Amino acid sequence: MQKAVLQIQVQDTLFVKDPTSSTIGKSILEHGLILLSEIGLEEFTFKKLARKISSTESTIYRYFENKHQFLSYLFNYYWAWMDVNIAFATTNIDDSEERLRRIMRVITQKVDNDLRTPFIDEALLQEVISLESSKTFLSKKVDEENKAGYFLQYKKVIDRIVSVMLELNPDYSYPNALVTTILESSFHQRYFSNHLPKLSNSMDNPNRLENFLLDLCLNTLYHHGK
Repeated sequence: MQKAVLQIQVQDTLFVKDPTSSTIGKSILEHGLILLSEIGLEEFTFKKLARKISSTESTIYRYFENKHQFLSYLFNYYWAWMDVNIAFATTNIDDSEERLRRIMRVITQKVDNDLRTPFIDEALLQEVISLESSKTFLSKKVDEENKAGYFLQYKKVIDRIVSVMLELNPDYSYPNALVTTILESSFHQRYFSNHLPKLSNSMDNPNRLENFLLDLCLNTLYHHGK
């Protein structure tokens, strides 16, 4: 029986040519992600990627303008994929607090590779985004890239979570700031726990991070203004 294929849409400002439209484009995504995980963004070049896929730099430039655009593509792909998972986890759940709890579980869990997306390993993608995602918006061109839609999928996830928070407390004044704090902490606290333990507490138990962020979120919402 043929496996279902999940189509993740990434806005066309994040590529020169859609990499999912060809075999070589999918190879660029697959092996570019692997290379990023191995050497990091600073050491990553299209020349190295071209060697890895037995192609040429000029071929890769037909799909992406530069490595920053490539990383931004992966960043948006990750959050578009996460949005699908959040939507699935919260479908037909009427209780707002339970929906928020399920959202926390989705964004804090260590993910497995999604076999519905054969050219992207989501487990590897989560590791790369955890380390490199801040470099997508800590950029001199951030305002220009924002207008071009470089953060569209991330904003979509933020809007989805904000709407749930405001169901719990419609008078809360800082929902967007709280959501971005939660999302960034989902990466940072696990990283700190693994590498800089004095900056966090142990997150070895998979529920610890979920419980911490849910506790932070609910206490903030329920005690705001009291």
